[in-house]
Amino acid sequence: MDAIVSEDLVKIYDGKIKALSGVSLKIRTGLIFSLLGRNGAGKTTFLRIMATQLMPTSGKGYVLGYDVISEARKVREKIAVIPQESRPLYLLTVKEHVKYYLMMRGVPSIEASRRASEIIQELELNDYSNTLCMKLSGGLRRKVLVAMAMATGADILFLDEPTTGLDPISRRLVWDVIKKAASSGQTVFLTTHYLDEAEKISDEVALINEGRLIASGKVHELKSSSPHKLKVEINTDSVNIESLREYGRVVRIGRRVWVYVDSEEKARRIYDYCIAEKIQVTFSPISLEDLFVEIVRENECS
Repeated sequence: MDAIVSEDLVKIYDGKIKALSGVSLKIRTGLIFSLLGRNGAGKTTFLRIMATQLMPTSGKGYVLGYDVISEARKVREKIAVIPQESRPLYLLTVKEHVKYYLMMRGVPSIEASRRASEIIQELELNDYSNTLCMKLSGGLRRKVLVAMAMATGADILFLDEPTTGLDPISRRLVWDVIKKAASSGQTVFLTTHYLDEAEKISDEVALINEGRLIASGKVHELKSSSPHKLKVEINTDSVNIESLREYGRVVRIGRRVWVYVDSEEKARRIYDYCIAEKIQVTFSPISLEDLFVEIVRENECS
């Protein structure tokens, strides 16, 4: 059985703003799946519909076979959610947050306390276990929310930008906890603006832009499907854009120019020219972030 299925999901706000335009996805159980897109692309709207927090305008959604509209109660028994805008309660300690959340989900007190201690240790929150959340930094508060969701052992975890505001070490701790959950058979659906994060931990990803699904699949498959294998990054806009187009696809972002090419020879020709002109330049294999920029820019221009 697929963990998450959407069929032609549409969401229109205020009768005119189309946040989702017929999104259809199938996500297998036991995967780490990342939904990627620009701000306002529809990622959070999709997550909230599948987590039974928002009604779609039309279309269908299923979680572990349950209809997210008519069987919302059954869906909620199977999931845990970290909303993008959520905040912990200031007057509870870190451990109290995790323990009480589990107890509200029906976990006995002793077991809830054990699970809370375990996840707090995994996320290196031990030193703050008995600290009121009002005294924590923003990043630490985010880790508390991650701890609450991950401690549940829910079949499906919906994580909306779970590592926002975290330092690099804390981000990697969260990655480890997410990968551990998936290895135990849980399904993790996350949104993130950190493309390196999605590339490192995701089994599959999907790209969404202006409410429309524009690409999906395994990261290596999406990268291999691109005709471009290397990216040349030129850190100035004072170059002849038209002359660069003969080498490959040119994308301008601010004062930087990216040229996607299909061979190392073309990359080196651009590189040698820039070095001769004393222009800062680098080139590297394309990453998921490069693929994202290329696909989204092409989609916006079409």
